[in-house]
Amino acid sequence: MKLFNRYGENLVRRHRTAATAGAAVIAAVCLATASPAVAAQAADAPTTHSATDCADHTFTTSARVVEGSTAIPWNYFIAAQAGTISTCLDGPDGADFDLVLRYFGTDGLQTVATSSGDEDVKTLSYEVHAPGAYRIEVVATKGSGDCTVGLTIP
Repeated sequence: MKLFNRYGENLVRRHRTAATAGAAVIAAVCLATASPAVAAQAADAPTTHSATDCADHTFTTSARVVEGSTAIPWNYFIAAQAGTISTCLDGPDGADFDLVLRYFGTDGLQTVATSSGDEDVKTLSYEVHAPGAYRIEVVATKGSGDCTVGLTIP
């Protein structure tokens, strides 16, 4: 897995030498460094996903989104192998936040999956066939407030 911050630093390599725990903890530390407002989840988190709770994803973070704007919880992440990217968004009651997964392709950012609707909790899954760089965006179409975003990378 490769994770980069906004300065292009490879955070896995940067933290690998300082970490004394397993690979999941290293990745959690790296994702936490990649975003200014991150609450990385414990490495022993279950790998199953619930439509009502984002805490069961490998990585979680919180964000604040204002109506009409977009939050980007992580600058980008690398899916280094085939598998399923699974994301979750738990937004505030009464607000309408959408979850968007975008791929950094040769033609720029491409939207590959979205989850919208009136529910407070939204999930989406995307099947990765080849390694690549992705970004999650939270779009506040109605209302403002704090949200939790969960991410599991293959």
